[in-house]
Amino acid sequence: MITLGRTALYDRHVALGAKITDFAGWEMPVQYRGVMLEHRAVREQVGIFDVSHMGRVFIEGADAERYLDYLSTNVIAGKRDGIAIYTVFADADGGSIDDAIIYRYNAEKFCIVVNAGNRQQDLAHFQSVATDFDVTVRDQYATDGILAVQGPSAAAVVGAVLPEATEIKPMRFVTVDYKGEEVALARTGYTGSNGFEIASDNEMIVALWDQILAEGAEYGIEPIGLGARDTLRLEAGFALYGHELSREIGACESVSAWTVKFDKADFLGKEALKHTAEVSRRHQYGAILLDRGIARQGYPVLRNGEQIGSVTSGTHAPTLDKAIAIVMVEDTLQVGDKIEIQIRDRCVSAEIVKLPFYSARKNG
Repeated sequence: MITLGRTALYDRHVALGAKITDFAGWEMPVQYRGVMLEHRAVREQVGIFDVSHMGRVFIEGADAERYLDYLSTNVIAGKRDGIAIYTVFADADGGSIDDAIIYRYNAEKFCIVVNAGNRQQDLAHFQSVATDFDVTVRDQYATDGILAVQGPSAAAVVGAVLPEATEIKPMRFVTVDYKGEEVALARTGYTGSNGFEIASDNEMIVALWDQILAEGAEYGIEPIGLGARDTLRLEAGFALYGHELSREIGACESVSAWTVKFDKADFLGKEALKHTAEVSRRHQYGAILLDRGIARQGYPVLRNGEQIGSVTSGTHAPTLDKAIAIVMVEDTLQVGDKIEIQIRDRCVSAEIVKLPFYSARKNG
């Protein structure tokens, strides 16, 4: 029998009435008071997430910058300290091992936050490549936790606990003191709304959760489960590993294609990705359904009666009050083009739109 992991906040989730589910080997809250309510709280007020199931891996050493630049499709070398960089890790064949955010402390110290379901394969990959570099790979998933606080009121709420929050620009982070312990405070997130991610040791994460919930009461803060986290990320047009990215889907074919910098120094998978970019006809697009129905991963996508691809992710978007999907097709489409998505035994019309479906800058 497999024993599921629990974050340091598990008892808090149970006390709040969360519905618990198995996610990537962890007992995690899928919802508290309902996915729709939680989704709207993030878009209109503020929500707090426990994302401690994600892996936190430190890369340190004289070659840390060069090592991560080689591992990453995006540019890591030469960036300023305190920056957060979204990237994809490719294998030698151009497949996607994972996507992650890399936090640069300095040229010899970085932190990678990786997806929970990929942590073991990521670590094996990091270790295998590290043998050619002067670096150490240190996994801190067992000792550290991560919170996300997202929404229009996030800065006010987090700023009441960690005053430095009001000074941080998007995709930047700082280390701050909280009750005598170091906390990493980043202006990052996975929702499309403004917000922060906070990492520290498990004891401090519990204290931060309690204080942020207390400070956020006047702003209508809600704890947010994995259900709303997925509808929020899909509205924002963000990739989910296993859907928009996988070993079979190269970064250059995905919604994360912008991370692939072919003009940078050599990186793992570069030549394979170049070949894919030159010969592959596969692309991912956003689509809004024009009729009733919810598109799900794997549903066929058709044009003029012929299947041209399939859905990678789909949901009802509470902010738009429409059904949305990301589709992967072997065709070149333009905004406004019409397609059909086969939902069980019927075809539903959909229109190609520019991603993201939602962004704080565009929508609020």
